Amino acid sequence: MRIISLLLALMVIAGCSGTGSNETAEPPEASVSSEAAQSTAPQASPADTTADFTGEVPEVSPEISDEYSGFLHMDAVQLNGQIYEVYYWNKGEFTYTQFAVVKDGKIVFDSKQAGIKMEGGNIWSEEDDLWAEALVQNNHATFLFSLMDNRPESSYIVVEEIDGVMQVTVNDNVSVNYEDTDQDGDEDLLASPFSGQMPLGPALVGVYELQGTRYVPDKTLTKLYAEDQLRLSEQEYKNNPTDLTLDSLLSAYLILEQRSFALTRFEEFYEWAGQRAGDGGFVDEYYDRLKKNETPEYFSGWMDKLEPLRTER
Repeated sequence: MRIISLLLALMVIAGCSGTGSNETAEPPEASVSSEAAQSTAPQASPADTTADFTGEVPEVSPEISDEYSGFLHMDAVQLNGQIYEVYYWNKGEFTYTQFAVVKDGKIVFDSKQAGIKMEGGNIWSEEDDLWAEALVQNNHATFLFSLMDNRPESSYIVVEEIDGVMQVTVNDNVSVNYEDTDQDGDEDLLASPFSGQMPLGPALVGVYELQGTRYVPDKTLTKLYAEDQLRLSEQEYKNNPTDLTLDSLLSAYLILEQRSFALTRFEEFYEWAGQRAGDGGFVDEYYDRLKKNETPEYFSGWMDKLEPLRTER
């Protein structure tokens, strides 16, 4: 993904000297139409300009700049060789409450028209000055919006261009990210309904595949992913034995419903940490905790309980 300087993008928007007001303009039901209001978001520095970007940011049509004025921020990205812009407005106490996606100078998705209601959105990358994550996934443009709607847990909206149409594929109270879990060159969607907590409260991460316009669980990939995380966690603990890395390792065993087997491994866990049973170290603490506490009910058969992700909350 190539990130286009927000400054560069705004310079080519016709009439970019708007009012600078923080009031939120509400996009209309359909039309797009002339002068863009100036963004009140911090401007990108010249150093942020993508040096290898050879294309040109398309001018926003007069219809868009007239009707979609007063935006707070605009992301400009290149995906699959095409320029996409995402505009944001705010009518709440958080960063934004409305967004619209523009492609080739035309609106291709409007969160208000789509009936999406949100308490507020988060900024995805302060460093890159991007408010949504943008990537090519399943060979099409994909945007991830992180919300505040399910605090303290996560809530995400995923909008993807499927068969030439921008569509909501996830609007659920889950944490979402993409990763090539099976190393086949294609990104897989990972989702978790809640964050992991210490001690021994791991996030249950499922791997999902897109079927039509909906994500459904792939139990085989989920199990392979969990087993891979177990191997990685064991190596990390062996290389750097701390309470944090031991927690991650034991959590991986819990996710795979292998609590009993994990208890048989503690002789090695003590050795790797340079500790002995009964010395009161952190390995002792985790051994006692794992031995005393049965696996919580929600771990039992959780991979079989995975449900398709919602497209409406």
